[in-house]
Amino acid sequence: MNNRKLYNCRSRLGVGHPRADPDRRRVLAAGLAALWGCTIPSNVSAADTVVLRKAAAEKGLLYGTTISAEQINDDHEFVGLVLQQAGLVVAENDMKWQVMNRGAPGDDDYSPADTVAGFALENGLALRGHNLLWYHRTPSWYFDLATPQEQERAIIERVQHLAGRYRGMVHSWDVVNEPIEPKDGRKDGLRSGVFLETIGPDYLDLAYRVTRETDPTARLVVNEYDVEFDTPEQEARRTALLNLLERMRRSGTPVDAVGIQAHLSCIGGPPFSASRLRRFLADVAGFGLTIQITELDVTDEHAPSDQAIRDRLVADAYRQFLDAALDEPAVKMVVTWGLSDRHSWIVRQETHQSKWRSDGALSRPLPFDADLKAKPAYEGIANAFAHAPGRAVG
Repeated sequence: MNNRKLYNCRSRLGVGHPRADPDRRRVLAAGLAALWGCTIPSNVSAADTVVLRKAAAEKGLLYGTTISAEQINDDHEFVGLVLQQAGLVVAENDMKWQVMNRGAPGDDDYSPADTVAGFALENGLALRGHNLLWYHRTPSWYFDLATPQEQERAIIERVQHLAGRYRGMVHSWDVVNEPIEPKDGRKDGLRSGVFLETIGPDYLDLAYRVTRETDPTARLVVNEYDVEFDTPEQEARRTALLNLLERMRRSGTPVDAVGIQAHLSCIGGPPFSASRLRRFLADVAGFGLTIQITELDVTDEHAPSDQAIRDRLVADAYRQFLDAALDEPAVKMVVTWGLSDRHSWIVRQETHQSKWRSDGALSRPLPFDADLKAKPAYEGIANAFAHAPGRAVG
């Protein structure tokens, strides 16, 4: 089967107009999903008894994973696994501003993002938008804009163009990714740098309000990292995030959910306290917000070289974290940052070097290995779903 033939998505999605007809989308979703007809590879049959999306759905949770246009077009077996296991997909990199932009204002390549959105549409999967603004993936030309007004206009156009293109199709948007950094020394705990330097803290309100106006049905998320563990540094990050949410509530900034990235380590990392995590999640829920686990994976950089031991330690880290997190009924979503080690940013060594193994062995951070075979991590996640309390679907 040639997967490429289905993904000339501009006409199918109706994305040339920001108000693409929802009835047309539903018809496409029903008809084209049947055409796609992807076969589940035989080497994952051992995992067929527990499908993660189904196990999650039984408890009111939505389970998903990352995917890319390249994987959709070129890795048929992996796509089959995604269709089997996931109820949601998120573009790992294809929607990031710097990745999309070809070097000039407005010169954005939507083709990879269209492929991911089309894949979700055609297969009845929920779609997360990741992300609209992120300090780490901002086009270089943005830094050369001379006035706050020019920067504000660039933010507005970025949001309107991307969120408008997929209006009505996106479950939730990471509107601003990683907005806090207490180490920068600001009293408000916000990250210094690109958006803050000339616009000031109001850039957050601007981004969220424009996103709400552009796509009123999408859930708007503040996505943040290093708020899971029991260290003074992460406690400061939790406090800064809670303070930001309080300010957003007071100012009427539209926000619906908090994303907890949850990039974990199976051994040798910061200490974990289930009770502290539960308290923090309860504090977030106290704002009337839902919670999404958005980028869950587990590094094994300090684990023994023995593969069976490593796999068990990784599985234990997944289960320990999820057992605590899923006690909070406001947690409505779990997304692993990848499904198979074949396509992991950790295996590709795109993480900080401190997360790399020193013995030359490939990391094994995800539920399925590079051959798409289920690992103990898969069992750990499935067991956490099975033991989680039920909740209202969010």
